[in-house]
Amino acid sequence: MGAKEEVLYSMQDRVAEISINRPEVHNTLTPSAIARIEELLAQAERSPDVGAIILRGAGGKAFCTGADLGSGLEMRDASFLEKHDARASFARLLLRMQRTARPILAMVEGYCMAGGLGLCLACDLAIASEDAQFGLPEVKRGLWPYMVTALLMRHVGPKKALELCMTGERISADEAEKLGLITRCVPKGELQKEAYEMARKIASLSPAVLALGKRSFYSAWDLPLEKALDYLASQLTHNTQLEDMAEGISAFLQKREPVWKGR
Repeated sequence: MGAKEEVLYSMQDRVAEISINRPEVHNTLTPSAIARIEELLAQAERSPDVGAIILRGAGGKAFCTGADLGSGLEMRDASFLEKHDARASFARLLLRMQRTARPILAMVEGYCMAGGLGLCLACDLAIASEDAQFGLPEVKRGLWPYMVTALLMRHVGPKKALELCMTGERISADEAEKLGLITRCVPKGELQKEAYEMARKIASLSPAVLALGKRSFYSAWDLPLEKALDYLASQLTHNTQLEDMAEGISAFLQKREPVWKGR
């Protein structure tokens, strides 16, 4: 029997599912798991049959609880720069997620901690089970959630962000929703249904418009208002050149469903 795959991939109804498959250790991340997630994101992005991506953790008890602290022992003979590059691979994954043309939805159940919260924040949308728990416990391990901080400060105000970082305390899914860390909190038994309904709804729309819109959203995020408006005006002009825009307007006027071409 071969080694168990750390990350699984499947697809149905134009929705690709990427699942971290290490439930016995709360779906912690190893360097190889991070690399595999990146590979599968690229695979989904290349496929014309994929309209949206769901990221989840296997086993039902944890979405992801961050880095596998024990995996560092495997690099005891690595150089300082090799160890640094391995740690930085997580930062590259977070950036890759936001640059992926396909919308990514986190389906969160159980623990969503440390780097796992970073993965959740890097997703475009996130639906969580009502019993999910969120937190940044790094400070209790003598660390700071450095890379997650870059996303955290873009989702919540500085006082709440620093409270999460400085105390390491957990919060509920309900509070995470109120803070804007997730899109929606739903009853445990409805999580998969709700997540897939949203993913299928998004996947039914124009992949070209979604890709252009997602890229423009993140590109404008940190721009001053005047520059953001100038940039977004240029993106609207790009949008008007898409065949899918002409199809969307024609379908609306003809009272029919659009047939998207993705261009």
